[in-house]
Amino acid sequence: MSLKIFNFFANIFAKEEKTALFKSWSLAWPVILANMSMPLLGLTDAAILGHLDNSLYLAGVTAGLALMAYVFGGFNFLAMGLSGFTSQLLGQKNYTELKLTLYRYLALALFLIVSFILFSPLFIKVGLTFINPPAVVAEQAQLYLSIRMFGVPALVLNSLLLGFFIGMQNTKIGLQTVAVSQVANIGLNLWFVYGLGMTIDGIAWGTVISEYLGLSLILWRLWRTFQSTSLKNAKVSSFSIKWQAFKPIFEVSSHIFVRTFILLTSFLWFSRISADLGASTLAANGLLLQFFYFISHFLDGTAAAAEAQTGHAIGRNNKPLKRLVFKTTFLLTVGFMLTMSAFFGVFGSHFVALLNSQPDVLIEANQVIWLIAWLPITGGLAFWLDGIFIGARESKAMRNSVVFGFLSFFGISWFLIESNTGLWLSFHCMFMVRSLWLLTVFFRRVY
Repeated sequence: MSLKIFNFFANIFAKEEKTALFKSWSLAWPVILANMSMPLLGLTDAAILGHLDNSLYLAGVTAGLALMAYVFGGFNFLAMGLSGFTSQLLGQKNYTELKLTLYRYLALALFLIVSFILFSPLFIKVGLTFINPPAVVAEQAQLYLSIRMFGVPALVLNSLLLGFFIGMQNTKIGLQTVAVSQVANIGLNLWFVYGLGMTIDGIAWGTVISEYLGLSLILWRLWRTFQSTSLKNAKVSSFSIKWQAFKPIFEVSSHIFVRTFILLTSFLWFSRISADLGASTLAANGLLLQFFYFISHFLDGTAAAAEAQTGHAIGRNNKPLKRLVFKTTFLLTVGFMLTMSAFFGVFGSHFVALLNSQPDVLIEANQVIWLIAWLPITGGLAFWLDGIFIGARESKAMRNSVVFGFLSFFGISWFLIESNTGLWLSFHCMFMVRSLWLLTVFFRRVY
């Protein structure tokens, strides 16, 4: 393995690789811009609520978002699995099977959506009991979540179809769809809160309406794609709902589901400890987590580029192309890691002051803001390697990295639970363990 590592880094600057690097960048930047709109929305909501007369609204959204992350992330395993299948089938030019795979994922998604909605009251009750926020905060979170449940179908289908387009190496569709819906979301939230005098319910309704706007746009783009690509002539004669037809999906997606569930549990545990440390700490960490989401969504751009190109190269059975993809996406990732770290190191405290005017929250946030600047460094490789492993359909290794990362986070945070600084340090350890685990598997089995 040491020889593989040496060869990877020794040859990384051997050629300019301009064409390959440009392609990786052309796939990455639309995802970056689209993804940035999501944490920007969260930051906008935090700013809107952070300038109201009480911090309980921000704390309520923080608790609610911890559970909504379960919904988005819990269903996101479908998008990640579909993207890997799509990219490899595209490389093989097997358009009929590609179409069938999309239909199978859509059928599975609809079944899971209906099942989740039926059990959503229990999900909200159990989730808020676990987080255990103060009663007034729990009341606000309950209101927020009860409204957000109306948007679950749109949320899940949007995520699934964006995964499909990433696999098709068409990341610009995701940018267009997400940008329009998120701009509408910000406008609706501002109107509902400042124009109509609503609070947390206005934030929730604005998000739900924008999710369905996004769904209508992406369905239209899907129809256009079916009419203007090789998929138009791909004939699907039958659609089986037997286990054998869905078995490959479950084999890949089950590992991603477990991985996602454990990763989301780590965020729930983070919120639980934050709530134990007080409402102001919960609100401050809710604001700082928006910075983390901004970083992770930014770095997901190169992960998406690696994901689409890795699957395509494997589908074509082209090993030199695969390694070229690794090198160019690695270069982009390192560049973004250093840029994001420097950005939050210089401007982090200024953004905290801009987004919040509540003294108790500002004190809590500024005590740990320096740790945000290190998150791109400790977690960047994990995001990049996740993209490669999705494209390579190495979902088991992704699952194992999160298992060991969460165990380290849980164990260390348990002993440092009295301190918010300790909580954030243990959060860093989780991503360091993930990065090291995936890097080891990468050089042993994928590279």
